[in-house]
Amino acid sequence: MWNAGYVSEVDYIYGYFSELAPVRLKFALLSRGISHDVGDRPNYLELGFGQGLSLNINAATSSGSFYGTDFNPSQAAYASQVSRASGKALSIFDDSFEEFARRDLPQFDIIALHGIWSWVSGEARDAIVEIARTKLKPGGILYISYNCKPGWAPIEPLRHLLNLYAAKAATGGLLARVEESLHFVRRIVETNAGYFAQYPAIGNMVEAIGKLDRNYVSHEYFNRHWLPESFSEVSERLAEAKLDFAASASLIDNMPGLGVPAHCHDLLAGITDPALYETTRDYLVNRQFRRDIFVKGKRQMTTAEIADGIEEYSFLALNDAKELPLSLATAAGSASLREEIYKPVWKALMAKRGAITSFGALAAAVQGEGITRTQLAEVLFVLTGRGDIAPAAQSATPEEDLAASVALNQELCRRSKYGAGANNLAAPRIGAAVTVSRVQQLILLALSDSVKDVETTVWDWLSSQGERLVSDGKPLETPEENIEEIRKLRKDVSARLVPLLRRLGAVPE
Repeated sequence: MWNAGYVSEVDYIYGYFSELAPVRLKFALLSRGISHDVGDRPNYLELGFGQGLSLNINAATSSGSFYGTDFNPSQAAYASQVSRASGKALSIFDDSFEEFARRDLPQFDIIALHGIWSWVSGEARDAIVEIARTKLKPGGILYISYNCKPGWAPIEPLRHLLNLYAAKAATGGLLARVEESLHFVRRIVETNAGYFAQYPAIGNMVEAIGKLDRNYVSHEYFNRHWLPESFSEVSERLAEAKLDFAASASLIDNMPGLGVPAHCHDLLAGITDPALYETTRDYLVNRQFRRDIFVKGKRQMTTAEIADGIEEYSFLALNDAKELPLSLATAAGSASLREEIYKPVWKALMAKRGAITSFGALAAAVQGEGITRTQLAEVLFVLTGRGDIAPAAQSATPEEDLAASVALNQELCRRSKYGAGANNLAAPRIGAAVTVSRVQQLILLALSDSVKDVETTVWDWLSSQGERLVSDGKPLETPEENIEEIRKLRKDVSARLVPLLRRLGAVPE
């Protein structure tokens, strides 16, 4: 069968992943001082793009040529339909990776695949490696994220039980079988016997899985192929394509001293082999998921090159909080940011009132506080990783990107009338996206259409599909309660969200 054991009965979620954006990949490499040869008009390929939201947003907000393949024809069709709204040319295929590897393709500057490595057959992984070996140019970037050990190791028996029940006892379509399997496993967990007594955390995992979107659960846990691997195993396979590990796409993990328990620093410092270092680090934080960047032809930049590289960036604040939170969530737990360094930088960003600000201008603004350029760079990497700020886009076609992004966003908002889907809109001034919920999109759509009664119109769209809003974790029952909640949301959209979207180029000025 064409799906080769991969879930195709239900579509994947409408996810957007900022790590895949060209500007973010290059910025992550800079954080580790690794060079690349990707210009401002890259040939970009995404393998296994799901609904294609990341691919479409990357194409709309960046210059270059964008390609993608996902062998689910329903998802490929959706991605193609959405792409026509932006006017940007995307080359979208519904090939398997094995079929795609045989195509006559250009050399790519960037190849990206999010999560798919863990869910496909050995033959498909071989094809991915072959594509990277033959189609990624020297100096090119490969982004790969995957379920990893040791964090996923205790979950494998749970996944086996879920799949066994779905195959042997559950009835109906896939989503119904998923629901029945989860119910069965909950009952087993409640016995607190044997395996579940030995690993009490499994109960928390089952509870967490039960709260997830069922389409996502179907793809994550019910594929025939499911292979969490250690970093050392994945990097060994990718070495066949002449690829070397360069950086994590999670910027905070690239910062010295962050992301690992303090008492483990000396232990890691004594490890020189990259595969052993990264794998050991994963054990120290019980990592479940990695977001890795590999480079074909890895080269360490000099200190001077890194200094010049950061000078090429500008930044934009994504919120206007007067007080910057100094607690930082990392893979190793909570860390505290140095107030004497982070607060002056945040104050300098806030003084720009949302304007795009160059690294040089920020450096001049905080120089009087005794903050060095090296310290400033680390602050900007960390704040980007946490989502407080974003590096500005470095596209060769900024005006074209603005028009394409506004058109794409109008299409995404229009589609939100018919069901929950994308929760992100294209933001061309940062070459990425910004989170905008379905209800917020509906409010934006009503405002764009100049309807007289925005709140009632949005409620009519939702209630016609049996939808209700939730407040404080509870569904709102009456039309009056829902309309009042929409009214509150509209005030926030008008006061906070629309100004942000305008700064980001996501909506017309």
